[in-house]
Amino acid sequence: MILELPALPFDSHQLEPYLSKAWVEDRYQGDHQRHLTALNHWASGSGTATRSLEDVMSKAHGEVLEHAVEAWNLTLFWHCLLPRPTAPEGRLNEELTQTFGSFTGLREAMHGRVENEQEQGNRRPGWLWLLHSNRGMSLTISARGQRLDAASGRPLLVMDLGCGKSPVEQLWPLIHWDFVAQNLGDCH
Repeated sequence: MILELPALPFDSHQLEPYLSKAWVEDRYQGDHQRHLTALNHWASGSGTATRSLEDVMSKAHGEVLEHAVEAWNLTLFWHCLLPRPTAPEGRLNEELTQTFGSFTGLREAMHGRVENEQEQGNRRPGWLWLLHSNRGMSLTISARGQRLDAASGRPLLVMDLGCGKSPVEQLWPLIHWDFVAQNLGDCH
């Protein structure tokens, strides 16, 4: 099986003015496609039957693993965005409030996490994650191509920190909270 670029769940211009059409297309048709092309090249050259990104991530190492992780991260990222703003409800809202004090508390915590990374000199854009585990919700940052430790928790939301100078502000109005709630519902 050849890994194919998944369809965007929106048109590339629909995230404007927060994310430009050019940025979305460059990240999607450029970076995302480049990672999948590298994985397909690896699979054909190694005789490996590729069933899914998860399958590749369980078998690959080094540069191939980095391509698989980035392709998986980008796939999740696109689904975390929605052109029409929504707000968290139900269990998701309850858990966000329990962990961060409020919905806006999450936003402030995200800002703090990103600022802390920048203060520590970690200027290479990576990924900001909202995770859920049996200990509750948490935020973490990973570098490009870095696989999350499964013990950290299940990803509910991911933000691409390379989207601009203030990624939380740019992406906050686009978060697809129903998708995040669906991911939380999958946590058992």
